[in-house]
Amino acid sequence: MHYSSFFRFIGSLLKYIGLAIAAFVIILAVLLFGAYNDLKEAALNGWNGKTAISAAAAAISTQNWELVSEQSQLADEYFTAGIDNLARTQDARFIKNIGLIKTQINDLAYLLKVGEILSSSLTHLSPIIAKLDNVRASVGVANFNDLPESNKREILQLIYESEPELNGLQANLDLAILNLDKIHKLGILWPAYERISSIKNEMKQIAVLFNKFSPLLKMLPALTGYPDTSHFLLILQNNDELRPSGGFIGVYGLLDLKNGSIKELSTSDSYHLDAPASINDNWNLEPPVELKKYLDVKKWYLRDANWSPDWPSSAQQIEKIYRGENLALGNSVPPFTAIIAITPDLVSDLIRLTGPITVGDTTYTADNLQPLLQYNVEVAYKEDNISSWDRKAVINELISELQKKLSALSSSRWRDLFSLVSNNIDAKNIQVYFSQEDRENLVKRLGAGGEVKNSDGDYLLVVDANLGAFKSDVAVKKNIYYFVTKNSNSLQASLRLSYRHEGAFDWRTTRYRSYTRVYAPLGSKFVSLQGLDESTRDLKVVDDKGLNKTVFGFFLTVEPGTDREIVLDYQLPDNIYKLTTPYQLLVQNQAGNRIESLNINFQDYNKPAQVWASDLKTDKTFTVK
Repeated sequence: MHYSSFFRFIGSLLKYIGLAIAAFVIILAVLLFGAYNDLKEAALNGWNGKTAISAAAAAISTQNWELVSEQSQLADEYFTAGIDNLARTQDARFIKNIGLIKTQINDLAYLLKVGEILSSSLTHLSPIIAKLDNVRASVGVANFNDLPESNKREILQLIYESEPELNGLQANLDLAILNLDKIHKLGILWPAYERISSIKNEMKQIAVLFNKFSPLLKMLPALTGYPDTSHFLLILQNNDELRPSGGFIGVYGLLDLKNGSIKELSTSDSYHLDAPASINDNWNLEPPVELKKYLDVKKWYLRDANWSPDWPSSAQQIEKIYRGENLALGNSVPPFTAIIAITPDLVSDLIRLTGPITVGDTTYTADNLQPLLQYNVEVAYKEDNISSWDRKAVINELISELQKKLSALSSSRWRDLFSLVSNNIDAKNIQVYFSQEDRENLVKRLGAGGEVKNSDGDYLLVVDANLGAFKSDVAVKKNIYYFVTKNSNSLQASLRLSYRHEGAFDWRTTRYRSYTRVYAPLGSKFVSLQGLDESTRDLKVVDDKGLNKTVFGFFLTVEPGTDREIVLDYQLPDNIYKLTTPYQLLVQNQAGNRIESLNINFQDYNKPAQVWASDLKTDKTFTVK
């Protein structure tokens, strides 16, 4: 099995401890008289602690968990004793009055404290890891997916019950970093300072990653089907046909998990549900005005259900429509544990990790997945004598093959997988909604909630909705320019949206048609809109009090081979102008939207302008200094 790199650097961090203390003792022996014995004992204890923790680290590589536990506990005792020795030295009156000597002894105490923290953490974690390893070894398989369900359940139960220890590890990592931060560069530990700094930076990275994924531990029962079966509704959002929460819902899936084992995983064409519902008198939910007008639909269907950029709102609407259409057709629907949305960008990244996937005679790679899959389900299926009804069956096969590859992934690649998932959560290629409040709060802590956020300062979210423009978003290049001017009595905002259509009229792209909405702080006041014909722009200004935003909406078109620039001017609310703190702006990215660049310009009437240029792959915060 693969274990966290947290353990690998323990020995490296501590190898200078005993030597540094010994050298310090020799230099100051004549001066310190009565403190000499305590310093000598601190040096000896530090050296012995270093030796024991090194032995524990070596035992990790051989998975001798009994020896790991024994040696880490011994190291903990030595480091604790060394700290006690230094504490008595620090209490000596003449040392308290000599700043240089006091600083050196404090630095040694900080380093010994780090040793104590890490050895204590290892002492508490090693029995848990030993039990996990014993479960795996008892059946002789290396991958979790290959374990019998009873063993999977045992592992999940162990992890679930170990939450307090894992929370303690997070706190200990933070405390160890705090102690390392206190060590002075110029002092007795100067020869080891570069290595200490390197280890500290690595510990910080591990702490950030651990903190990000700690909510997963609390959600483990729901995510793995322990102890009860979990039912997930999967929403595949095609961001080449952008919709408010990420993309057109052309495919949905059902996933059932029990004790970490997949009991069902299947996908279906959304039209398999929507088409029968369209001719069923029992389904008559009225769609939003914009969908009704620009898509010419009289009912609200699953494929169009994600009309809100706020994922919790869209997820609830998706479940309502999915359940409603099924019930209208006489189908029963179990309650869902969670609703999970993904974009093709996530699948591409997973294929980049696992390697190419072959379905039939077609090989999908990270680079060709989206265009090739779209071609196969939009065009090539006719050449292969596949019916329109069955044209998306290939997605089932592709997901099945991907699942097999992920299950067989070597434990040495798990860290890459965690990093991949983390990056895709930040980019909103994964969005999760739980109806259960405590789980939903954990999802938001994880950063996977996809919610429209509140902000005490300025706020901006630009939301495009491709309405009947095929997959044209793949060919439309978008840039955002946001100017804020502070004058003597208000904050004026000017938003410039640039669209450049590099596509053509073909099976994949056509005239771009979007009902675009700009979300600004609640109370913002419309000033003007330029770049659109007043007779067709369909301008609406609405206060969305549920999301605490003022929304400016308008309809735009961009012909292939042309570009369009739209300028929206509005006044920000007085409560933001009157803030005594420096101006701050939160810009959220729309899930699935590929923005080329984000450009911010803040101009205070009596100060130089502050300018930022960035991408918008994740949410961004800008603060005036």
